[in-house]
Amino acid sequence: MTMNKEAEVFMKCLICESRNVLKVYSHFPGYIEGTDFEIYECEKCDAQFVSIEHLDYSIYDIIYSDETIPGYYRYIDYLKEIKHKKNPLRYISREESSYYPIDNYLADKRNLDVLEVGCGYGYLTYSIHALGHNVVGIDISEKAIFSAKKHFGDYFQVVELKDYKTDRKYDLIIATELIEHLANPSGFISDCANLLKVDGKIILTTRNKDYYDRKSVWKTDLPPVHTVWLSKNSFMHMADGKGLKCKFVDYTDYVGKKENKLASYLYMKWTSNKIPKPIVDKENKVNRGKSEIYLRKVIKTVIYFAPIRYLCSYINRFLTKEHDTLGVILSRKE
Repeated sequence: MTMNKEAEVFMKCLICESRNVLKVYSHFPGYIEGTDFEIYECEKCDAQFVSIEHLDYSIYDIIYSDETIPGYYRYIDYLKEIKHKKNPLRYISREESSYYPIDNYLADKRNLDVLEVGCGYGYLTYSIHALGHNVVGIDISEKAIFSAKKHFGDYFQVVELKDYKTDRKYDLIIATELIEHLANPSGFISDCANLLKVDGKIILTTRNKDYYDRKSVWKTDLPPVHTVWLSKNSFMHMADGKGLKCKFVDYTDYVGKKENKLASYLYMKWTSNKIPKPIVDKENKVNRGKSEIYLRKVIKTVIYFAPIRYLCSYINRFLTKEHDTLGVILSRKE
């Protein structure tokens, strides 16, 4: 699906506060059948976003209460498996690209003070704790933190970042696949920066807008599950306005166990002009038939076979330098 720049609108960009904002799609389908959203894009920082006036976060109760919901059921699997792994962080890094920047960064680090924001069930926080780092995990979900404490220990808190009270400063603050859910991404980065040591780092991961065609619209989780879709330019604007510098993680040599780079790239091209359908129906049930779910499992079994994954990763290097996941490392300007 490509953009149709409908009209300039009188609103500020959520990322850079520019008023060069266009409505690029009207009545874009939402995560739940029967809902729709207006999609906006900032011409200055490339970010796409939805209006945040009527966001209903009760949608997460649906997502996390149904293990058949695409994408999110895997968190339960990690919770169950992680304590049985010799190197928990390496395990989830190989399972999923969003954890690769953290595994890569911590490979030669020892005894860091680390804060994970949006820790959910706590398996990533635990993985970092298992390496000997001093880590705290925070999340706004009481259910998730209860589960994290039950499985891993008492280094978790139920609190939103902006309300987190501490005298500590951190060597590393991490937030994987979180910023795209927020109503105020720019304010979130400011809150992170205020908790950093002088030479501290912030590592964020999110869906990479630069991986897709420049004219694509909202190739990320349907709103309101995701509220923003960000590019490298989006992060550079946020960083520059807060006295931060940013660099981006190179995924060239990363070959995850549950991804096939070439298949993902070809699928992205094939679906670039397709309108997605809602993930759940009006009764909050998964909007996919059993045959479709089964077929997807069969296809994944084939394309995730190790020799095929590595060959496809090599071929993909000649097609794109981008990865579907954007890894961002922020630090203070010298």
